[in-house]
Amino acid sequence: MKAAVTQTWANAKRVAHIQPEPGAFFFGSCGKTLYAAARFEAAAGATSVDLVQLQDEGTVLQFFRFTPATGWAFVGSDSYPAANHCTSAVPVALAAQWHCG
Repeated sequence: MKAAVTQTWANAKRVAHIQPEPGAFFFGSCGKTLYAAARFEAAAGATSVDLVQLQDEGTVLQFFRFTPATGWAFVGSDSYPAANHCTSAVPVALAAQWHCG
């Protein structure tokens, strides 16, 4: 799941060498829909393009949704600077579990 979510964000933002920050990957479900949130950091081999992309947006939570019909989709991000608010992208119960409500 982490790899698929990471690749979804990499594709959406056109970055290549990223990984979830340790302790900053969250997931859960509501019905048949899966949700994930992650903060990303540079991985080995990061280019200057990767580093610029991660400079601001990578430091805040990025939100994802998975349905069997669509697969993983990037659905938005927290504000910058981070407000730790994700109820606009995930169900309230998950936001509470992730401490970002």
